[in-house]
Amino acid sequence: MVKSRRLFLITLVLLGLLLSSMVAIVGCGDSTTTTAATTATTKDSSTAIGDRALKVLASNPVGPDDYAANAISGANLAKKLADAAQKDKIYVLDIRKKADYDKGHIAGASQVEFPQWAAPENLSKLPKDKKIVVVCYTGNTAAQTAAGMRMLGYDAAILKAGMMGWDGTGKDAVISELNSAPNPDVTTPAGTSSPAPPTTTFDTKLSDADYKLLAEKANKVFTTMPTDGDYNFNTTKSSKLSENLKGADKDKLFVLDIRKTEDFNKGHIDGATHIDFAALAVPDNLKMLPKGKKIVVVCYTGNTAAQATTILRMLDYDAVVLKFGMMGWDGSGKDAYITDISAAANPVVTG
Repeated sequence: MVKSRRLFLITLVLLGLLLSSMVAIVGCGDSTTTTAATTATTKDSSTAIGDRALKVLASNPVGPDDYAANAISGANLAKKLADAAQKDKIYVLDIRKKADYDKGHIAGASQVEFPQWAAPENLSKLPKDKKIVVVCYTGNTAAQTAAGMRMLGYDAAILKAGMMGWDGTGKDAVISELNSAPNPDVTTPAGTSSPAPPTTTFDTKLSDADYKLLAEKANKVFTTMPTDGDYNFNTTKSSKLSENLKGADKDKLFVLDIRKTEDFNKGHIDGATHIDFAALAVPDNLKMLPKGKKIVVVCYTGNTAAQATTILRMLDYDAVVLKFGMMGWDGSGKDAYITDISAAANPVVTG
């Protein structure tokens, strides 16, 4: 009897140990599965954003049309808005502060402040069947916004030079800044990088899942950006960049020039890496970019650099725009730009 009781107790203990082991194994299995699923989701998200970036950059208009480089001049926009048939195909969105919008804006323009454009309630107001022309002060934040919109499937462009290019607002300070651009260039030839994908037409179609992913990412990128300091609104001035490149933090900066190779070779910022704008999201090119440094993106006027900055930030790179591009660095191309904004005299409405 005693032996039977002992055997019974031993059996119970062994069964308990066996069950504990099974629970532990199952538990480990669940943990591994969850981790794998999380990793897969992260990879899928990164891949989806990268694939979309490739398509958006490959569809960037580069020819001599009204929306070259996803920008339209104040003169051309005024002509389109004066034509009833063309006006109906355009949606003007002003992303300046409400107080500045009220002082004077393009007739019929809607308004939302720059950091909030990708909030769900604001995205729901944007038309998918019209050309969205984004308006800001100088064109910089509008270009960042337009790139984000294009990532989400909206056919967006910017008003070239912002309200400066429409009615001349704020042009004097900018002209003064451009005229004081004295920084030096070097002519080290560009290295080789992967070629850009073939140019394609802009694709507005996204799956619901991809749209949700990209919209959430865009909203996070813009609502968490710095709004003051050296890199406010994801920009930096040439004077500050010049100072930083001579300072102790030089090694924390990575200058990325996205102009055409021939223009890069004529003169660029010392130490800059070159990747053509359209080829930026090619995987081999993205591998050239550091995740642990501040990437300062440089173009001609700041327009395409601002577009590239949004795409890079959506890919989790710490990117900012060199405001006014090489115009702001060494004055390249400033005369034509100054002529354009000096001649801007289109009407505005208030309230």
